[in-house]
Amino acid sequence: MKTTKSSLALLLATLFLIITGCSSNDISREPMYESKQYYNYLQPTFDQYVETTTEWLKENRAFITEREQQTTELAMNVPYTKGDPNSHKAILLAHGLGDSPFSFTDISDSLAEQGFYVQVVLLPGHGSNPRHMEMAKYQDWQILVDHYAQQLKQQYDEVWLGGFSTGGNLVSIHALEKQGVDGLLLFSPGFQTTTPILEKLTPLATIFAEGWFTEENNLAKYNSGLLASALAYSESAKVFRNKVANKTLDIPVMLVTSEADSVIDANALYTYFDQHFTHPKSKLVWYGGNTDFTELAKVESYSMQRDDLRVSTASHMSPLFAPDNNYYGQYGEKIICDNSMSTSDVEACNQGEQTWFSAWGYTEKDRIHARLTWNPYYTELEKTMKTVAF
Repeated sequence: MKTTKSSLALLLATLFLIITGCSSNDISREPMYESKQYYNYLQPTFDQYVETTTEWLKENRAFITEREQQTTELAMNVPYTKGDPNSHKAILLAHGLGDSPFSFTDISDSLAEQGFYVQVVLLPGHGSNPRHMEMAKYQDWQILVDHYAQQLKQQYDEVWLGGFSTGGNLVSIHALEKQGVDGLLLFSPGFQTTTPILEKLTPLATIFAEGWFTEENNLAKYNSGLLASALAYSESAKVFRNKVANKTLDIPVMLVTSEADSVIDANALYTYFDQHFTHPKSKLVWYGGNTDFTELAKVESYSMQRDDLRVSTASHMSPLFAPDNNYYGQYGEKIICDNSMSTSDVEACNQGEQTWFSAWGYTEKDRIHARLTWNPYYTELEKTMKTVAF
């Protein structure tokens, strides 16, 4: 009996050390910008960063289109700028896990039209080959965001930061740690997942599996996912939660979330907004239909039960894209049929049967659902961005 208890205690102690060791900062690891297997993305200027990244991706991206289409594919994954560089205000935008700078193709247009000089980064490990995500740590992403945010603050009177999902964590952490951020635009920020227990178990899972690899058929994001990158996301969420505890951010914040988000806990985002983003100009944009916010002036709520558009719910990604987006829009070329565990529904969608649109995992009797990839209320979102930022 003593032996059994001792063995159990040793096993639990070992698991504890494994989990805490995997989730702690690996300060001895060579950062990606110094690695011989990657490239130096910390350049003296953003223009040099765009040029260096573009040249590296030309040689190292695992292209999924024929040669004549690769210029378009490359353009969807490189960092870029928009707007007047002589403006007095600028914004840096960071995409989410597995995504690309294309995530902000519409948002960046809107912000440039509103007078912002816009810079959009490519997070290390992204845009090239899913295997490169094996190298990425949370610190690699944060260092890049911090580097180019600090450059903007040296050049512009007014500097905002924006982020989608994991990118929302990175820019929020910067705002909590550093001075000189004038406001935040957060789209489905990854502060807390809908499965916090699985988030905690990710470090242990990385010991036994790499992740999942599948056919890459999306020009703007990876379909495959590595557990190492999920661990990096998890670390960013943990750092944000630790940094924001017992603090408030008294700068304007627009936080956009989808009630039916299958990735991020929308109710947790509401709580963070209510308790920590206290500026009177801050706004929460809520895409749902099942929650009553009529008495809350800082909340704009939109119903996503739109039978006229065959929309059942919003999704994690849908707030970002305008209906006329050529790739993800209402009549765009990309339809994400892999939206549930039902192989028959996925096959029917791929065969062109009439499809409704929703968050991942949403099902309804006698309806096939693909991912909702565009925002029916994008025009209203543009107005809210302008209200918060002016």
